Amino acid sequence: MFLLSKVTYIAEKPDIGKALAAYLWPDGNCHKEKGVIQQGDTTVTWAFGHILGLASPEEYGEEYKVWANYPVVPKVWKLKPAAAAVAQLAVIKKILMETDVVVHAGDPDREGQLLIDEILNYLQFKGKVQRILINAKDDESLKRAFAQITDNKRYENMYYAGLGREQSDWLIGMNLTRAYTVNARKYGYENTFRIGRVKVPTLALVVNREKEIKGFKPTKYYELKGIFEKDGIPFNAVLKPAENLPLDEEKRIKDKNILQAIKLKIEKAEVIVRDVQGKDAVQHPPLPYSLDTLQVEVNKKYGFSPKEVLATVQELYEKKYVSYPRSDCNYIPVSQKEDAARILPILAAIGIAGADATDIEITSKAFNDQKIMAHHAIIPTGIQPGKLTETEQKIYVLIAKRYVLQFFPPHEYKKIMFNLAVADEIFTSSGKVVLQQGYKVYEAEDPEMETAESNVKLPSLAVGDKIEKANYSIADKVTTPPKRFTEGTLLAAMANIWRFVDAENPNREKLKEVKGIGTPATRDTIIAELQSDTMNGKPVGPCMTKIKQELVPTEFGTSLIENVDQSLTLPDATAKMEYALAEIAAGRKSLSEYMDEMITMVHQNIQFAENREFPLPKGKAFETCSICNKGKLLRRYSPKVKKYFYICNNADCVSLITGRKIFYEDDHGKPVVVKCPDCGTILVRILKNGSFWLCSKCDKTFNDKAGKPDLSMKNK
Repeated sequence: MFLLSKVTYIAEKPDIGKALAAYLWPDGNCHKEKGVIQQGDTTVTWAFGHILGLASPEEYGEEYKVWANYPVVPKVWKLKPAAAAVAQLAVIKKILMETDVVVHAGDPDREGQLLIDEILNYLQFKGKVQRILINAKDDESLKRAFAQITDNKRYENMYYAGLGREQSDWLIGMNLTRAYTVNARKYGYENTFRIGRVKVPTLALVVNREKEIKGFKPTKYYELKGIFEKDGIPFNAVLKPAENLPLDEEKRIKDKNILQAIKLKIEKAEVIVRDVQGKDAVQHPPLPYSLDTLQVEVNKKYGFSPKEVLATVQELYEKKYVSYPRSDCNYIPVSQKEDAARILPILAAIGIAGADATDIEITSKAFNDQKIMAHHAIIPTGIQPGKLTETEQKIYVLIAKRYVLQFFPPHEYKKIMFNLAVADEIFTSSGKVVLQQGYKVYEAEDPEMETAESNVKLPSLAVGDKIEKANYSIADKVTTPPKRFTEGTLLAAMANIWRFVDAENPNREKLKEVKGIGTPATRDTIIAELQSDTMNGKPVGPCMTKIKQELVPTEFGTSLIENVDQSLTLPDATAKMEYALAEIAAGRKSLSEYMDEMITMVHQNIQFAENREFPLPKGKAFETCSICNKGKLLRRYSPKVKKYFYICNNADCVSLITGRKIFYEDDHGKPVVVKCPDCGTILVRILKNGSFWLCSKCDKTFNDKAGKPDLSMKNK
């Protein structure tokens, strides 16, 4: 007898669950309840992203409620449901009790694999598990995904890699945030040192760039430029200074008088083409967008933050207009090329430039199965968009236009390098002669590229040709500092972090392989968190701030980078970690081996933090404790009474009368240290039946006046 299995699909988010249900039951013949859709022996349910998270330190022991108690290194990791997801987890648990086969429909990446596997393990599901990889929610993409359902065992190593990422980030964040914060406070620091394996090197990029800018000394120099004309076409060239002229290390002329003399000499001299070299070049259409390249482009073009871009693409995805948004891939599977016949007419109908002039016989470099990992590029699905917001419209058009360009021929041109002889001087430049516009008909030149390549059009040039017209001018130039990062350029730097690593560094190639630091899904959050002035609902010092579009480190952000172990600030450590996680996903490294390495690294950093003599925070002057004459009075905050106070940082310092620690009142950032006028003992403020000040030695009391003792009148 053949028994039908009860099958449950578990999606990562409600929108995917509902898309699965719509595909399975297109006639709507299904039963819907809160958190679940069913028909016969098939059930669809979903998570809300990470509905399980690693437990906080205090879950491993009451003593860990106190930050000074570290390290926290769990032997057995505990998971805790998010408060908002407890009810949905109960729904999933109930369904699994009657399920034979689960189809894991988490997002097609490391985090998606972890998320659903974690739920199945937490609820101790023992049945069969299969895996479906969904890259878009339209029917064609879902049909393709259903045809390729496989055994979830194939992705077990990806789950272990997700566990490694989750647990190592927790170890680093929880332990090193505590270690650096607690030890810095011994030296008067009040802010929380937010340590994260991606946060710190990202902040270091901004801090180091600011130091470059502040240390930059502008240099004046001069260029002799010529505007020439041949066959009615004007073009530019610049004097190539002779080796016998006084030049700086960059071969620039800093004495304007030299160029004025040359200009006078050549003003009426004949101009002859001395040398011409041509090289054929092909420029292929820009690849479709990954999340990070889209975020960079939109930030540059429209000023939207990376977080806004992700939220908008997520909306477009949930409406079925574009494919999976959190993609780090710029390529499309070859099998999806045939979808162009369906997608392009729809894009043409809504006015996407060039969509009605494409050639679907063209196969651009974007169609490459070898470049596809968990995701493919963000592309239109072919579902015609309904009413879009202005932001959605701008972003959708960019995505659609990039897709359209894949069906145009390359831009072909001849790159021309030439020298002009004027008397005994040489002028040099380059330009291009367009052979075929190709996709450039619908893709405007980048204005920055136009500036760098001023001769976008050249006349025909041959050796010995005489140039008809020439006009010379001296340009005053000055070197400029590097630009501050914007959210877009910082995100691009994170994705291409290898560019910021020395060419001799062996980790440079690893960083290329792992595609930078952070992931497409987390980079925007990290940039936002570094600017945030709250953490878990509590005020903290921001590490950087945005001035117009530029990111500038705060004084605290700079101090953080200067005071942590420098290995944390370099991308190398993250490169090694990401590379190790990739090795786990590929089955070439064990999770336990990786976690041992992470624990060792955490202990090394704790040792560094505890041995560090933190420099005095800028603008702070410590008051020496008048009891022990050794320690310094440090400002602290009590969440219990919601006020600041001061305490001596000498652990052995106590009151000579009571044997207890003395807590000093805070007066707008300064400790209130007042001695009894009779015996010289430090007065202590008592908050009982109002407030008054007490001398613990002679038992005299004084009235409180605006937070200070009123010494003009004794109470007794």
